[in-house]
Amino acid sequence: MIVDNAEISLLNFYRASELHGGLILGQMVRRTRDPDLILQLTRHSAEEVMHAQLWTETIFAVGGRPGPVRDTYQNRYVERVGTPISTLEVLALTQVFERRVYRHFMLHLRRPNVHPTVAVTLRRMLEEEKGHLSWVKEWLDEQSRDHGIEVRDAMRRYAAADQNIYDALTAEYGFRSAA
Repeated sequence: MIVDNAEISLLNFYRASELHGGLILGQMVRRTRDPDLILQLTRHSAEEVMHAQLWTETIFAVGGRPGPVRDTYQNRYVERVGTPISTLEVLALTQVFERRVYRHFMLHLRRPNVHPTVAVTLRRMLEEEKGHLSWVKEWLDEQSRDHGIEVRDAMRRYAAADQNIYDALTAEYGFRSAA
């Protein structure tokens, strides 16, 4: 089964966005004082970087070549809503992004003629994204007790931006789900 250049470009975008996300979360670890949050952020950061490695290996396995990608999903967020500064903002945006990734990977997996190696990687990512969604949601729920309006506003703002970004990206990459 041949993977075309458009699919390789999409996989490279996944790879670059996973790496960028891991690096952002790693930077958050350097600013965090809460030991439990340090543990969660470190684990999450490491898994995102590992996801970038898995996409790199997948690209090679299907006959493609990894290449530089400067325009990541995270860059698009910054263009739309500015740079998140606080831990609350970063994790609210992370939750919105992880939800999007989960839904998108499900759609990608359901497309016709998905290369078996790509399907294996997508399934692994989906399983690991569940953990990301879970711990970040728990943290945000805890923050909502004292900062409910702030959490809700951030989630709404980032979700609105995310929909616009996703619509633009799916058009740019010619992504069509298996409708």
